[in-house]
Amino acid sequence: MSERSRRSSRRAPAATETELKLRVPPAQWPRLLASPLLQAARAGRDIELEAVYYDTPSRALSRSRIAYRVRREGRRWVQTLKGGGSESSGLHTRIEVDAPLDDAVPQPQQLPRNALTALLREALAGETLQPVLQTRIRRHLRMITPARGIRIEVAFDRGTISSGGRREAVSEIELELKAGPVEALFDLASVLVAAHGLTLEHRSKAARGYALLDAAPALPVKAQAPVIDGTMDAASLSRVVIAATLAQVQANSHGVLCHDDPEFLHQMRVGLRRLRCALDLFAPQLAGALEHEAAALREIGAGLGEARDWDVLIGEILPQVFAQATPGSAAARLRLACTTVRDRARRKTNNVIKSIAYNQSMLALGRHLAVLPAPVSGRSARRIAADILDACHARVLKRGKHLRRQDDEALHRLRIAVKKLRYAVEFFAGLFDASAMQAQRAALTRLQDILGHINDAAVTAPRLEQAQRQFLRDGRKQQRRWPQSAAQAVVEWQQALAAAQRKKLAAAWRRFEKAPQPWR
Repeated sequence: MSERSRRSSRRAPAATETELKLRVPPAQWPRLLASPLLQAARAGRDIELEAVYYDTPSRALSRSRIAYRVRREGRRWVQTLKGGGSESSGLHTRIEVDAPLDDAVPQPQQLPRNALTALLREALAGETLQPVLQTRIRRHLRMITPARGIRIEVAFDRGTISSGGRREAVSEIELELKAGPVEALFDLASVLVAAHGLTLEHRSKAARGYALLDAAPALPVKAQAPVIDGTMDAASLSRVVIAATLAQVQANSHGVLCHDDPEFLHQMRVGLRRLRCALDLFAPQLAGALEHEAAALREIGAGLGEARDWDVLIGEILPQVFAQATPGSAAARLRLACTTVRDRARRKTNNVIKSIAYNQSMLALGRHLAVLPAPVSGRSARRIAADILDACHARVLKRGKHLRRQDDEALHRLRIAVKKLRYAVEFFAGLFDASAMQAQRAALTRLQDILGHINDAAVTAPRLEQAQRQFLRDGRKQQRRWPQSAAQAVVEWQQALAAAQRKKLAAAWRRFEKAPQPWR
């Protein structure tokens, strides 16, 4: 390395990179490049970027959540280390360290010394670097000023990510904040989503490259408990809970779009329900700030619900009713008819995730989380949580009156109240006695499972009627008859199951009534 490069690298400071990524449908590129929303005072510049990302044989860098690359930027070489920070609703906030190189040979020891490069040195102890992925990007750069005091660098990226003999296309824009408040990124992104049908991209190029390298199927992400403590004020408590629920939604959305595993949809719906529950529980603290998003999430959740109902019917109920379905049998024909409707419901679900309403809601929630609130004095997190849990518990007791005489609709309302209390118990478990909260959660889970089976039985007949209508519209009536006997067998099996579950309700309810309430 030349003396000039060594002097330059020693002076290179660690900086915080704040950017937001949006996927661009290829057909939108001409309109996007000509969009008045992204016009700069001066002409933009084009640059060819070729980068190689490195890691150790044991993936020590990936495990440490840092990324190291060597990139050719036009005629110069630059090495970059990124890590730390956070990601939410497409907003990536990371520490970044750059240093020039004379050629393509990695020189991580020449990076300036700071906390991030210390993490790199620790990860490299006893190991060597090796290439893990490559990117080739055609980048067009513009600096725009949406308002006074705001500067945003817009990178129009088209190219490829390659690793493990596999390749993925890149078609996205990066909005990097150079000056101004972080909410300016969300405001611009929201306008671009509405104008050009763009969608949020939560994954970095490095993350996508590692996924190609592993060639392993992505796994659905379950709910994670928010990290809370009793010293938090109302604003901090609500933000931590909302962020945890939002993370589950976003972690599974790509899997819903790109994988057949129905568990992605299930976990995304769970995340949406938990997110809606959090917004409802903290409505007094939010003071109307996210009312529009809460309403939009209800519509979005309904859009995903139909496909999930079909997944349960096809993947769980039909196999129990028909242990074996020989080709051409009534059971096999019923499954085929249901699968046809399920596939259409999945396409609708994908359209929901790509919709303007969904992406703008995610951006609005991300904006809310990115803007730090002023400290709020008043009740402690423990007191706020106790009041919320009290109200949820009282609602369950109210919904559970005259349990034996309740019809399916009333039990459905009870199920929703039970689910809401269970989510609240999970949100605030860290503030109260762990064993008592676990006992409360176990009682709620048992009650929710029984009510869930009863609800599944209630929606089965309407779903099968929907499949029959679609079957007739598709013209199958002329080819073969609707498998009425198989459909009736499913309905009767579900009714018998619901009757058996109703007999278990009383015991589960007594267990719930006796469960400890440590927030009192």
